[in-house]
Amino acid sequence: MSLFRRCGCAEERCEHPWWYRFRLNGRSYRATTQTALKQEARNIEARERSRVLEGRHGIRRQPDITFREFAQTYLTDHAALHMRDGGLRCTEILARLNQVFGALILHEITTHRIEQWKRERLAGKWRAHGQAGSANPIKPGTVNRELDVLKSVMSKAVEWGKLLDSPARRVKRLRVDNRRTRVLSADEEQRLVAACQGKFRALVTLALLTGARKGELLKLQWEHVSDAEIVFLETKNGRQRRLPLTAAILRVLSTLPRIHPWVFASPLTGKPYTAVAKNLERALARADIVTGDVTFHTLRHTALSRMIAAGHSDHTVMAISGHSSTRMLERYVHPTQELKVSALETGASLVQSIKMSTQRAHDGSLAKRERRDLQNYLGKVGGRREARTRDLRVANAALSQLS
Repeated sequence: MSLFRRCGCAEERCEHPWWYRFRLNGRSYRATTQTALKQEARNIEARERSRVLEGRHGIRRQPDITFREFAQTYLTDHAALHMRDGGLRCTEILARLNQVFGALILHEITTHRIEQWKRERLAGKWRAHGQAGSANPIKPGTVNRELDVLKSVMSKAVEWGKLLDSPARRVKRLRVDNRRTRVLSADEEQRLVAACQGKFRALVTLALLTGARKGELLKLQWEHVSDAEIVFLETKNGRQRRLPLTAAILRVLSTLPRIHPWVFASPLTGKPYTAVAKNLERALARADIVTGDVTFHTLRHTALSRMIAAGHSDHTVMAISGHSSTRMLERYVHPTQELKVSALETGASLVQSIKMSTQRAHDGSLAKRERRDLQNYLGKVGGRREARTRDLRVANAALSQLS
């Protein structure tokens, strides 16, 4: 225990109060006991230590475990068991998080420190392996994925009794606008497929026919392809999806060799392809599609938009795409320019009817104005107004009586 007087006096009979000072779990605590009696000051200090250890000051009595140590426990006991890739992606992200938080004890990581990391991370750059050009800026989506892992780690620390409360719980994700709206036209589809070669042509064609994701197609195995259907097991939401085989799909599959377990496997390694971005980039250049906003996911947008435009119901398209709600399907369905023009032209009849109504009203007002002018003219040449009448028969009868 450490007691001291701020006056610096060591006399037992000094009237100045004793202060206590101690350190627990890397944090310092200091306050006055408001008493000049040393034994009573010791009792007060002991009670304060107990309150800190019991969590009454916002922390609990926890072991001094660093973020790096707990991150390894998280990978072994959670990520490797419950994540689809066995925690490989999570391992990469934690390696970057350890560069910032690895040496810190868990309860030393504050909400403010995480917000600072978000700002610093978003301002950083990254360079791919072998990249010779300028470094790429880090996108908000990348920061959000890393933040999600950090949130999960801190939540597990709370759940497993290593931390009282997660400082990442109140940290908000960055706003991301990643809604792609690019849809290939029918002419662009034909040019792109014609520009592709070999297995990549089959891959692009299947994506345009089925609307499947890139990962679902690349992980497709021959044992999941029967004479009647294709079964996608490696899906984004973890639920398998079955698609019936059509004649067009069968023609594409018949062009692929059944040598390796995977449908799209490298002939050199026998393992499935993992990256096709360069192949797509070269095919787009050959097809003269140079807008720069076409990705492999655009093929999924195009396929689903075509199905909706053909009049198929949302639930039918959802069964093909694997979406669980129409709200998620809306992100992938975009009408083409031709459909927009057609929809806008449905109002042409309305415009025509409004024009005809306006013309009739104009003609009516013109006739009314002409009758009024005629009456004014007759009034000027027909004598006094009260003696005039609009009915010629009445006028003729009056003239006959006068004669």
